[in-house]
Amino acid sequence: MTSPFRLFSLPHVPLKQVLNNVEPEALLILSMCSRRSKSIAVSFRGPSKHVRLSLNFGLGDRLEGSDKRDVLLVVKKNLPMDHNTMETVRIGSFEKVPVRMEFLYQEEGEQCLITYWEDGITGLTAIGDYVREVFNRDISEMMIGEKQDEDDHRRAAEWVKNSQGTIQILHCDFKPKIDNDLDLILENFNCTERLSLYVKPSEHYSPARMPNFKVDSLNILFSFWIKQDHLLTMNCKYIVLQYSKLTNQDFNAFVKHWIAGGCSQLKKLWVTVEEPIDYGVVLDGVEFTERARDVERVFVDERRTSHIITGGFDVKRSNVTATVVDIGQQSQLFFMIVW
Repeated sequence: MTSPFRLFSLPHVPLKQVLNNVEPEALLILSMCSRRSKSIAVSFRGPSKHVRLSLNFGLGDRLEGSDKRDVLLVVKKNLPMDHNTMETVRIGSFEKVPVRMEFLYQEEGEQCLITYWEDGITGLTAIGDYVREVFNRDISEMMIGEKQDEDDHRRAAEWVKNSQGTIQILHCDFKPKIDNDLDLILENFNCTERLSLYVKPSEHYSPARMPNFKVDSLNILFSFWIKQDHLLTMNCKYIVLQYSKLTNQDFNAFVKHWIAGGCSQLKKLWVTVEEPIDYGVVLDGVEFTERARDVERVFVDERRTSHIITGGFDVKRSNVTATVVDIGQQSQLFFMIVW
């Protein structure tokens, strides 16, 4: 019978070399073994901690690493019948959280650590606090999906506010029961970099308050509720609006607003609409230079992908040039880029 390897009896330098070569999941599990192991994991500085953390509420209920397939921990409700015989770990103030290694995907042979809780949001927020401490960094991304209990989204928002204040990336994909569900997201999450809303409110939805669209990248799948006044407050670098009801007159107002100094961060505006784009209306009262179809320029988008832009209508403010891209007659896409 082999004796267990006493990892923590190693001197500092070889112990650090070992920890330098473990994956983030292993470091996280190691931290749960004892108070000493947690202390070592928290104080450790190395590549195992170079990870972007994503916490998913209602979209898998899990903690993920930089790669979306890199699942670090999973939260499940409804304790299994044999939970009294399961191993337990300490997570924050919760001293005996039942855990077991399970296969997450049937088609794959990899297992991950499953944690069991009586309340899912309690488990997710406890894990959120715990991993922030272990990895010495905030949660970078949050995914908000369907809620199981009425106050799930509010509790998630309160956790962000109380624990770290802001979230860099927020992706929402759920079916709102009432329009206030979307209002809660818009009013209570302080998102700083990228906001994606795949949420379809009712046909006549209008936000209770003016949304704060001050992020680098904004993507709204069902944007039919976005009006001209909302558009003019979007001081974002990259804006994608789909299923929009904005009109040619709205885009005319936007182009004039940009020329006057508004939306100063803009790099790309991409909007699919119901009525064909009429460039005569869009550029009415605007000084512009029309570029011939054989004029080709390269635009690099937010994903660092290069696109060849041909022709278009150049407009200027100070020393900055923007192009309303000519997609062609009957196009239902408004596309404007800033060079």
